[in-house]
Amino acid sequence: MRATRLLALACLSLLCAAARAQAPAAPSRPTPEEDFRRLCATISMNPIDGREMARRSECVLAGVLPSPNRLVEARGLARAALQAGEPSGGLMVYLVFQADPANQFLKGGKVDPEAYKRLAARPIAERKDQIEAIEALGFAAGRSQLPAAVLLAGYFHDTVAPGNFHRVGALAALVIRNGEHGPVVERLAREADAVAKAAPQTKASIRGFFETYGQALAIVKKTYAQDTGGKSCEQPQLKSVSSGDIQGAEYLPLTGNMVKDSYLVHGQWTESWTFDACGQEVPLKVNFAADGWGGVVASVSYSKGD
Repeated sequence: MRATRLLALACLSLLCAAARAQAPAAPSRPTPEEDFRRLCATISMNPIDGREMARRSECVLAGVLPSPNRLVEARGLARAALQAGEPSGGLMVYLVFQADPANQFLKGGKVDPEAYKRLAARPIAERKDQIEAIEALGFAAGRSQLPAAVLLAGYFHDTVAPGNFHRVGALAALVIRNGEHGPVVERLAREADAVAKAAPQTKASIRGFFETYGQALAIVKKTYAQDTGGKSCEQPQLKSVSSGDIQGAEYLPLTGNMVKDSYLVHGQWTESWTFDACGQEVPLKVNFAADGWGGVVASVSYSKGD
């Protein structure tokens, strides 16, 4: 899930959720943002309880409580909360990592290619904070912290590794069973189900699959038109997907049960996608490569006769 969406989801976490639960049912009921600020004002400057540490971390990160160094203070509080065994501390460790400009590649809502390249080229030896953040999020989700589960599902959705789309589906279903029916969760569940039905053998992430699917459709339609003298097929159907082994696979060294082998840093593989274009079989070759920062680079070509 893109970093710009994460802090918006943070309001699901500690104080905002508590505010919604505690606020009286009255016509003049304060907004969640007002409740958030009010509750931040009640938190001790030096909390000793893990949950209070996590709550203060959230308030500092959101800029509601003043701090001479917002990221350093929020990260320290989150780590202390996590060390105390508090699941919401794990959530905050992840959110602080995502909020750090050193880990971002969006400018003005658009991808900055140079920033993305720098992150993708970051050696594994320099990814300790990233490993910590993902492990912490997995810990929080594993302790039934619903906001963490939503964010973890989003992480699996965007991150390339075999089987991540199954993880998205399982987490989204769990969150929905626990009463969360927001549009983000429902979209994750819907897309995971679509990939599981159409391409159960793919090793791409859900994001990578759908981005590549658009390229594939364009080639299928072009091929059909060339083979039929200019006719069009508006709705080709993906009929089968098979995948080769990953060559040169290198994973981020994650060890937690929820996140192990969930982040392919380097590796290439080839998949065969076969479409039915209005009764005509159109086979495609799809070459994938992990791009170093969770995404994939894909090239698609017509493979008949290969």
